[in-house]
Amino acid sequence: MSLTEASKTTDADPDGGRRVGRRQRVLGYVVLVALPVVGCVIALVAAPGGSGAAAAGHSAKSSTATLLLAASGVLAVALGAGALAARIGQPRVMGEICAGLALGPSVLGELGPEVSDWLFPPDVVTGLDALAQLGLVLFMFGVGQELVQVQQSRIERGFTLVTLSSFLVPFAIGTATALWLWDEHGGSAGEPLAFALFLGCSLSVTAFPVLARVLTELGLLKGRTGRLSLYAAAVGDGACWVVLTAALALATGEGAGDQWWKLLVFAGTTAMLLGPVRTGLARVLDGPVRYSPAVVSTLCVAGVAASAGLTAALGIHQLIGAFVFGLAWPRATRRGNGEAALTSVATIAGLLLPFFFLGFGLSLDLGDLSLSAEGAVLLAVLLVLATVSKVVGAGLAGYVAGLSRTQALELGILMNTRGLTELVVLSIGHEAGVIGTQLFVALVVITLVTTAMTGPGLRLLRVLRPAKT
Repeated sequence: MSLTEASKTTDADPDGGRRVGRRQRVLGYVVLVALPVVGCVIALVAAPGGSGAAAAGHSAKSSTATLLLAASGVLAVALGAGALAARIGQPRVMGEICAGLALGPSVLGELGPEVSDWLFPPDVVTGLDALAQLGLVLFMFGVGQELVQVQQSRIERGFTLVTLSSFLVPFAIGTATALWLWDEHGGSAGEPLAFALFLGCSLSVTAFPVLARVLTELGLLKGRTGRLSLYAAAVGDGACWVVLTAALALATGEGAGDQWWKLLVFAGTTAMLLGPVRTGLARVLDGPVRYSPAVVSTLCVAGVAASAGLTAALGIHQLIGAFVFGLAWPRATRRGNGEAALTSVATIAGLLLPFFFLGFGLSLDLGDLSLSAEGAVLLAVLLVLATVSKVVGAGLAGYVAGLSRTQALELGILMNTRGLTELVVLSIGHEAGVIGTQLFVALVVITLVTTAMTGPGLRLLRVLRPAKT
């Protein structure tokens, strides 16, 4: 049989059926496809407009679409801004922070208010804020984990002096400055002691995660200066969270009995987490589940959420509970696939943090910072105090501990990195009414400036080092 004949036989009867002509197929499409489609269109167009549950369903679908579009836009802008920041020698998180500010009323709200209102209506902002809160609690869990790792590593000579000095010098200056600022910049909580503790805390913060990234990018992580800065930042930030907890307790306006009761319950919960819960987790996670990253990640996220929710129910900020759970998470889980599980949790936190920067940007209008002589003085004085207290406090301690003058200055510049941790602290204080809006905006600007100074300052010091040695 020839190839042509075989083809005709196959077309005519491939599975025992009969051959269909072109006209018959066209007729089938018209009757069985086109007519039903036309009928559906006519019926839908002629249908009366719905209301009630149907309209609510349509609104929910519209909100879902806007939420997804907004989330996509936020992640895309944060990714681009982070890449741009890395290209100019800044940590990626600096670009992500600036992206969040740009999407708020400071830039987008000013240049395109209609776009801002359409993209970030209240119901969408609520959904994005939920993602931000999850990212924040996972981030604070990671901070607690990093502190545990620092405590378990070899302690450098001079660690205690550097840690105490880099925390107490700016803390003392901050609390003293609060006496000058309280009348004009105190928050709605109306608690001077909480205001003083908070201002001291805000000047004492060093952003441990941003600092670690800067040290890695500059190749300083294995040097003595880098290790000292990491140890001091980790322990100092832990002390800041303790002070912040006390400040928030004072700012609640409740009776002393209620405050002490909550603090006692929180202390008992912390002891349980760092004791029996930590031991039990170590036993569970050293078993067969350590080879299942999905199970370890689920236990981790669930534990973080439970600890954060419990502290929130006590009236203590949820991030403090997440931080404590990070301290309680056992080091033993890094055996098997535990490392991969914790890496995945850190990845989720990094993915969700841009939503926190967005919420931060939506709540902050840089136009609230007064351009008057008084506002300029406030900003300049606080910037000088924040920078000098950190650089001098940590630098002198490092010099006394045996570092060279150049190394001591390098240590001081490193400890002046504030970044994300400071933004979280400021956000908490402003929401609790501890500080006023103008001081809040000024401290945000100082945070961005001091963090941006770190990389260029260290590079300049490296260039000048041969002449200084």
